[in-house]
Amino acid sequence: MYRIILIDDEPLILAGIASLICWEEHDCCIVGKATNGHDAIDLIMETQPDIIITDIRMPVMNGLELIEACQAKHCEFAFLFLTNLEDFQLAKQAVRLGAVDYLVKLDLQPQTLIQALDRAKEHCSRMESHHNKEMYTLLLKDTQKQQERNYFSQLLLSPPDIDLPSNPEISARYQNAYLILLQMKPEQILFGHAEAYDFQFISSQLLDIVSGIAARYFSVHTILIPHKDTLLLVVCPKPESDNNKSLSEFCTKVNVALGTYFALTALFGISQKKAEPAMLPDAFREAQSAMNHCYYESSLRIAFYKNQESRPRQPAQREFNINFLKKSMSTAVLENESQDLKNIFRELTELFTQYKPDKTQAASACINIYSYLHDLLQNESSEDNAFPYSIDIAGQLSRLNSLDDILQWLNSFCDKMCTLLTERKEKRSDKFVHMAKRYIHEHYNDKLTLSDIADHLRISPGYLSTSFSNYMNRTVSDYIAEVKIEHAKELIDSGQYLIYEIANQLGFENAYYFSKVFKKVTGMSPKNYECRNKTNNIKNDQ
Repeated sequence: MYRIILIDDEPLILAGIASLICWEEHDCCIVGKATNGHDAIDLIMETQPDIIITDIRMPVMNGLELIEACQAKHCEFAFLFLTNLEDFQLAKQAVRLGAVDYLVKLDLQPQTLIQALDRAKEHCSRMESHHNKEMYTLLLKDTQKQQERNYFSQLLLSPPDIDLPSNPEISARYQNAYLILLQMKPEQILFGHAEAYDFQFISSQLLDIVSGIAARYFSVHTILIPHKDTLLLVVCPKPESDNNKSLSEFCTKVNVALGTYFALTALFGISQKKAEPAMLPDAFREAQSAMNHCYYESSLRIAFYKNQESRPRQPAQREFNINFLKKSMSTAVLENESQDLKNIFRELTELFTQYKPDKTQAASACINIYSYLHDLLQNESSEDNAFPYSIDIAGQLSRLNSLDDILQWLNSFCDKMCTLLTERKEKRSDKFVHMAKRYIHEHYNDKLTLSDIADHLRISPGYLSTSFSNYMNRTVSDYIAEVKIEHAKELIDSGQYLIYEIANQLGFENAYYFSKVFKKVTGMSPKNYECRNKTNNIKNDQ
């Protein structure tokens, strides 16, 4: 049953057309009516008819604007236009826009309408056939691409003891193929951001872009995803092309697209040409070897396996030990000295640059440092400063393919640690200052020193001195003196003790030193303070 909408600004015309024939006898039914193009758009979108019979001249939106609006929304319907004799030029324009036919209102007869409906139904059948053919072509193409993906996935990514597949059709299409290994990473490498980029979320769009670029340079291609940040491409350059130029231009275009759309960059390892697909497992190893060539040359983004024999000689294997830095690291962390830690990391970077450890050594050293510092901080970690598990860090480092990338990660880790130490210093300084003040108030009658208090708090005297001065705007010694003198004034006010007795009770070495400190804090000697208080008391009694 063909679904039909009638549109005309004259209600009598609408009623006349609706009653002109028995629509059901011609496998049709009217599903809606409208009196202008604007209302018709909403009705069309809602009912999705097969055939639209519309006046060519209407208020708000005429018939030509209506067909253009439907085409803009990618909707395809069979249009029949109703016209007057003077609208002949508009009718021809409607046919150019895709209308099936036009009918003159004054000459409209049942047989004329039936013949126009038959032409509209034929048009609908052709559209359906065309859509089915398109769907079949796409399905066939998708099925073929899926077969190729399955074939190459088994060939390249299955365990070595699995029997290799055989597919003569695919083998025939992929003669003289290359293998491209493409590994992506964010343009900026940050510590603790191993999962910050959701490759799974962008995978569909990413594959569309890479596949679109590949179609311009290669006669056939297949893309596999061995890891979420890695693509593996089997490609055959076009027969008339310069193979190396096509491969290089393809990689360059992909890198530009990755940076433009996703803020990513990539390294490319390219194998030698293989006559038969059965030789592609060797090509996979060649592509991996080519990519490793980029480790010491981070500026090299595209590496061909044929260049491997001329690659720079790697430094001789030797022990790369950074354990001697751990003691100074521990001190910097325990005392929250971010600048000291930054200097240690700078020394560490210089060691990496000088000794140029291989990828395994460099990653191992970074994990060693991370685990050591993580253990120092684990009892004080918070949700805001929680660090990843070491195994996650190892996974992130394993996917960095250049020494410069590893150093970038190391610098990012240093920045994270220094930020954390600065925050801890502010929080712990307050804590230690309050603990020091409480200790002073509890032991004011002892011979207190900065070292005594620092030993009790299990921190260095230097750290306590700096923290206390920054927080209290006075030294520890000054604060001790102030507390002792406040208690001294209470003892003097009691009138029960002599000056030397008070000095002895408060832990001063002698009365002379006590008097000196008292005058420094109050601006007068203990004797003058005592006399002034007696005078004030006499006045109060009078």
